[in-house]
Amino acid sequence: MKKPYLVQAVLFAIFILQGLIYARPPEIARGLLAIAVSPDILVTDYIAVGGLGAAFVNVGLAGLVTIAALALAKHEPTGLTIGTLGLVTGFAFFGKNPLNMLPIILGGYLYSKYMRVPFKNCILPAVLGTCLAPAVTQLAFVLPMGGGIALGLAIGIFIGFIMNPVAAAMRKAHEGYNLYNVGFAAGLIGLCLFALFRNFGIDFGTANVWSSGYNAQLALFLFVLSAYFIVCGVIGAGGKFSLAEVFNLDAEDNDYYKRHAEKSYIAMGILGLSCLAFMFAVRGEYSGPVLGAILAVVGFGAFGKALPSAAPLMAGAMLAACANFLATGTPPNDREFLVAALFSTCLSPLVRKFGLRWGLAAGFLHLTLATQVGIFHGGMNLYNNGFAGGLTAMILLPVIDFFGRAKNAGY
Repeated sequence: MKKPYLVQAVLFAIFILQGLIYARPPEIARGLLAIAVSPDILVTDYIAVGGLGAAFVNVGLAGLVTIAALALAKHEPTGLTIGTLGLVTGFAFFGKNPLNMLPIILGGYLYSKYMRVPFKNCILPAVLGTCLAPAVTQLAFVLPMGGGIALGLAIGIFIGFIMNPVAAAMRKAHEGYNLYNVGFAAGLIGLCLFALFRNFGIDFGTANVWSSGYNAQLALFLFVLSAYFIVCGVIGAGGKFSLAEVFNLDAEDNDYYKRHAEKSYIAMGILGLSCLAFMFAVRGEYSGPVLGAILAVVGFGAFGKALPSAAPLMAGAMLAACANFLATGTPPNDREFLVAALFSTCLSPLVRKFGLRWGLAAGFLHLTLATQVGIFHGGMNLYNNGFAGGLTAMILLPVIDFFGRAKNAGY
C-alpha cells in the first residue's frame, strides 16, 4: 500500500477507535443502523442521527471502504486521491455511509468495463460521485414503495456509470477553476433526477438536522488530526522543508502531492489549524457538517488549496454573511454560512490566477449562491458547494475577462 493510503488508513482506524471511546459498541451499532436507514438529504447531521460515537465509526468505515476500492483498482495515489479521501471523510459526517456509497462505486466499475478502460482511470469520479448517495438511501429505505432496495441499487449504479463522462464535460464550463468539479456535475445530475422524481410524484421532502453541544470534543479532535498530518509530513520530508514553502504550495496542475510529496501533509495540517483558528475567531458552533467541511479543506491541501489562496475566499464569504446580517439579522457565524465559507475554498485556483480582489468577489458570490441553490437538486447533491463553486466560476470568468480586456485597451 502506498504511503498516502497508509497514512489515511491509520487515520480512519483512529476515527473508529475514537468512536469507541465516545460510545459503547451496542450504542454504536444502534447508531450505525439509524445512519444507514435515515434520510440523508441536505442537511442531515449523522452526529444528531446516530450519536457522536456512531458518526465517528461511520467515518472510519466509509474511509476504509474507499481505500479498499482504490487498492482493488490499483490506483496510483495523487494529490486528488488525498483530496477525495478528505471529502469522503468529511461527508461521512453528513450523508455518506458504506451502504449508499457502494452502488455508485459499482456503477463506476461497470462504466470502466463498458468502455474497456482500466478501473483505476475511473475510480476517482466514481468515489466522488457518492455525493449523490442520498438518492440511494431515499429510494432504498425512506420512501414507502415496493422494491425500494432494488430501485436504490439501480439508481446508484446509474449515477456511478454516468458520472465519469458528465464530470469530464463539465470541467470545460469552469475551465478547471472549481476544484470540486464532480460536485458541479452532480448538481446538474441531481437537478435532473429531482425533476424526474417530482414528475412521478416522488417528493424527498426537506431536512435540517444539525447537532450541537460538541464544541470541545470536535475542536480537540481537529487539533489532533491537524497535528497528525504535520507530524506525518515532517517525518516523510525528513525535516527538509521551509515554513514559507509549506505555507504557499504551488503546482501548475494543482497536484501538490506529486510536486511536493509528504510536504503537502504539513500544508494540510496548517490548513486544519487555520480552520480551527477561524472557528475560534468567529465563535462558530461545531457540528457534523462544519467538521466535515473542515476535513474537506484539509484533504484538498494536497490538491489546489493553500492558505494564501483560501483566506481571501473565506474573507469574501464572511463579508457576504455580514451583509446578510445587516439585511435579515441572521448572525454571520450561522452554521450554514460557516459551511459555505469553508467550502468556498474550492475556488482557490481562481485566486492564484487573478488575485486578491477577485478572490474576495468569488467568496462573496459563492456564499450567496451556496445558500440558495440546494432547492434545485432537492438536497440530493451533498456537494452543493461544488455546484455553487462551478456556477460562481462560470459567472465570474467572463466578467474578469471583460475587465482585463478593458484595462489592456486603456479604458
